[in-house]
This record gives sequence, structure tokens and C-alpha cells, in this order.
Amino acid sequence: MRNQVTEIERRRLLALVGIGATTGLAGCGGGGGEGGEDTPQETTEPAATSPPTETTAAGTTAGGEEVPEEYRTATAISGSQRDPDALSSKDAVNYQSEPNEGNQCSGCQFYIPDKNGDGLGACSIVAGTIDPNGWCTSYVAAETTEGSLDRSGPESGG
Repeated sequence: MRNQVTEIERRRLLALVGIGATTGLAGCGGGGGEGGEDTPQETTEPAATSPPTETTAAGTTAGGEEVPEEYRTATAISGSQRDPDALSSKDAVNYQSEPNEGNQCSGCQFYIPDKNGDGLGACSIVAGTIDPNGWCTSYVAAETTEGSLDRSGPESGG
């Protein structure tokens, strides 16, 4: 009888440890933004405080920011196509218009470079226009050839 109780307790302990580890790892994927807020990276429904991110036929996000037609279904640096119906809001990804530790949107695989000469680009996963010097928690460095992100530096080789 003692072996049965020990085995059941061991199984329960392993199950609880597994659940705890999974919960802990899920928490590591949070927004990590300043201010102590826990901001989910992906949600199945918009948060009550975030404006919806659907795009209207005119190219305007429901949050009110104009998106030039050139970007509506444009292709990002990585080759991923922008889907106007599956975009996160800037608030949901803690978007900022300044770089973060040297990382910036123009070096991200989701970035869509300027197509209309206004100096702004777009993103294949975030709604609205995007500053090439900006950054968000969805940043993933693009796989590019050496020197392609800093064309003005001495290493770019002219």
C-alpha cells in the first residue's frame, strides 16, 4: 500500500512540476516592455483597451491610421506577405519609434521598406505605417547580406 501512495504522489508531483514549468515558460514570452505591464504577443481576440486592427477597403486601420495602398498586401524583407486581416496593433507589440539596443524595424524580417517616398514603411504583422528606426517586441532580425543594414558605414565597401 505504501508503494501505491508513493507512486501516486510522485505522479502528482511530476504533473504539477510540468504544469509549473509550462506556465513559467509561457510567461517568458510576454511583452517584456517597460512599465511592468504584461502584454500578450498574440491574442485570439483584441484586448478591451486596444483598438481593433481590421483594415477597411480604403486602407485605413480601424484604429484610424492611414495605410498607403502600396502596403496593403506588400511583401516584407523575408518574403512574407502582409495580410490586412491578421495584423496586431502597435500597442499589442509595444511599438516605439526609436531603436532598442541597436535593433530597429528596417533590420527586421517583417519590415516592408518605403514604397512611396514618405520615409515610412510598413510591417507584415503590425498595423499602420512603420518608422524604419522603430522597434517592437515582435522584432526578428532579417537574414541579410553583410553591410545591407548599414549602408553608410565604412565597412559597406562602396
